[in-house]
Amino acid sequence: MRAFNELSVLGDYMAIRYDIENNVLQIDGNDLHPQSLDGNFIGLCKNCNADVNSLSYHSYAENMIVIAKCSSCKTIFAIVYDKDWNWQDEETITQFFSLKDSNDLRTLDSIDKKRLATVFTPAETTAMYAKARGEKYVRQYLYRARKKYTDFEELFDVRLNI
Repeated sequence: MRAFNELSVLGDYMAIRYDIENNVLQIDGNDLHPQSLDGNFIGLCKNCNADVNSLSYHSYAENMIVIAKCSSCKTIFAIVYDKDWNWQDEETITQFFSLKDSNDLRTLDSIDKKRLATVFTPAETTAMYAKARGEKYVRQYLYRARKKYTDFEELFDVRLNI
């Protein structure tokens, strides 16, 4: 069985983490908020053969990634389905994070600079970086940038909260 990180949909190695409290999947620093929080039976755990039930559903690169948890051993899985809901692969999630801490400087640094430049002016970008570093920033530029967060999320499926 090929590894989840080798799927063509995910490209080369990607950091995959999950925020259990907010049901947010993070791939390479990009937050993917759930499209659904339905709790459905997904299958049987490959570790202990107990029921695995879904926690959240996330759209990614024309695929659906279902985050599911074993009812017995509590293992959490990322299960990839194609657009026709055919199983592609799965991986055990071993890295977790808190959404509260996800939008710091590391997250901002992980976003492609061309994407930032597409939506934000240089002054707005500078203000966001300064705020993320805890430095002095021009409030007006940060305010303008925050008004564009929704546009940025719609375009790139990345939610900012700086």
